[in-house]
Amino acid sequence: MKNLFQDNKEILFLHQKTAPKREGRYSVILSPQFYWVKKVQLPVKSVSQAKKLAESVFEGNLPVGKYSYEVTKADGEFVIIAYDKEYLLEALESYFIDDAKVDALYFSQYEFGDLNACCAIDNDNSLVNMNSILMQIPRACTDPKITVKNLIENRKLSRRKIKLSSFEEEVIDKKSFIFLAAAAALLFSSFLLEFFGYKNEMAKIEAQKSALIAKYDLPPTTMQLKSIKNSLFKVYKKQKKLRDELFLFSRLSLQKGEYIKNIELNEKGATVEIKLKNPQRKERIKSFISRNFKIVQSDFKDNILRLKIAS
Repeated sequence: MKNLFQDNKEILFLHQKTAPKREGRYSVILSPQFYWVKKVQLPVKSVSQAKKLAESVFEGNLPVGKYSYEVTKADGEFVIIAYDKEYLLEALESYFIDDAKVDALYFSQYEFGDLNACCAIDNDNSLVNMNSILMQIPRACTDPKITVKNLIENRKLSRRKIKLSSFEEEVIDKKSFIFLAAAAALLFSSFLLEFFGYKNEMAKIEAQKSALIAKYDLPPTTMQLKSIKNSLFKVYKKQKKLRDELFLFSRLSLQKGEYIKNIELNEKGATVEIKLKNPQRKERIKSFISRNFKIVQSDFKDNILRLKIAS
């Protein structure tokens, strides 16, 4: 993989319709199209505790992938961002080609959190701030006083960079080292406080569980609850497989003139036909799909790649 990350230059807002860049160096602000975000209340007080619960907050709502999480706290609620590092790297390689380089990545949730009006991205898409969550919506602003170009002009970026791989890891300077050494003396007492905090929170969760069982007239025994859960989970797994397969195809980085010709889905898997520009592209497409699903059969004829995928 080429080293996309270089010295800081132009700020670029990246969304799915951004034209590929062939040269230049960029600090990239990602559209909400490239990550997932939720604002929730949790039975914990600190950001570090909330981060440990982040995966469960998104459970069942994310497509297949290996996710990392960022958490901030505001007004007693937690804003949690989920992102797939492999997906982001794949996207960057398709948008920054030839001599184009990336200095650093940022979430628009953090960089444009002060947005208080509809912001035009292009003629068909806009950025809006809804209940402190930045969203990209597929419609134009009725009164576009702000555009993305205005928004990034002379903007000072935050320190909240996205770390995707080892070459982005920050080096601890002398000042940071002294701070960490001083903080180490407090770790033992912090761990004790955290332990007792979790113990109290677990007691609260058990009380909430009992209240829910009474409210919805659920069976009292664990065995009966597990039976209901297993039955519902089987239905959920079938639906999730179909959803994951469809989402995977929507993430394919297709070039101009390429398109998905046909998709057939069933309980055993999927069959897809993809029109490609040239034979060299088929291995890249197969490599992307095989990261999450097993390809049991493939053939290529008349620039059409046919794949049979097992769930």
